Order: sequence, then structure tokens, then C-alpha cells
Amino acid sequence: MSDFIESIGLERVSDIRFRKGKSVKQRVLDSIKSEISLIESRDDLALLKVPKTMDGVKRFVNENRFWKTHNEDKSKTLFNIKVKGKIFGMGEEVKRGNPKYFQCESTKDSLIKSLNMIYEKIDTVDENKSEFWFLGSKPNTEVSTQTVVEETEKVEETELVS
Repeated sequence: MSDFIESIGLERVSDIRFRKGKSVKQRVLDSIKSEISLIESRDDLALLKVPKTMDGVKRFVNENRFWKTHNEDKSKTLFNIKVKGKIFGMGEEVKRGNPKYFQCESTKDSLIKSLNMIYEKIDTVDENKSEFWFLGSKPNTEVSTQTVVEETEKVEETELVS
């Protein structure tokens, strides 16, 4: 504790709260179902233009959805699974600048069928398989294990010296 904080003379404590919400698995599955419902309610896969302020200027940009039209082959749709705008990599780390996409025919039915196939497959994966259920960067379990080993060795050395 710093001298300044100690000089105040009051005890400081932590109030650790654990988020008691849905599991990553449930959030992913809910996100897929929500996207399917949205696709079903639309006439086609055209992305809507939404207002966005960039550098103080209001501009209209494509909405952020699971899907987009393939740049080179307009008869194809590229898509990913997203949770709150983050791509879910299904056990693989997602490279933000160059993510990998699934591809299907550029029709509502084809996209809905593809998303349902992914939903059913994801639903079979064990919720406790942490190397699969993560958003963002892949958890590095090797570093964590190494840190624990190093800390254990330090404690053992301290006990031997005492």
C-alpha cells in the first residue's frame, strides 16, 4: 500500500463481483437465433445504411451484420458468427484485419440454412471446453501453466532457505 493511501487511515477492500450471466455458448447460440429471425423478417440480404459519426461528420455506412456480399462473386455471401460485434472463431483466434469467412449462395434461404447447420453443430460442443468457447484472443494456457510452475518453484526455494 502506498504511503499516501496509508496516511488516510481507512481500510481499503475489494468488492469482486462475478458476472452471473449467460455462458459464452448460450450467448453465441442466442446471437445466431436472433440473426436468423432478423434475416427472415427481411425481403433480401441487402445491408441497410445506418448513420455513423466519424470525425464529427455524420455519414451513412453499411450496418454490421453476420453477412456481407462477396466482393468478387456477387452470387455468394460471406458470413461469420458474431456476438456483440465480435467474431466468434469456434476455437480459432480471429485475425481482426483478415478474418476467415463461411460462404454460401446469396439468398436468404441459403444463409438461414447455413446458420442453422452451424447452430446445431455448435449446440453439441461441451460448454466447459474453454479452448473452444472464447471471444477475442485465444487463451494462452501454456503461459499460465508456466507462471504457476515458476511461482511454485519460488515458494519451494523460500521454504528451503528458511
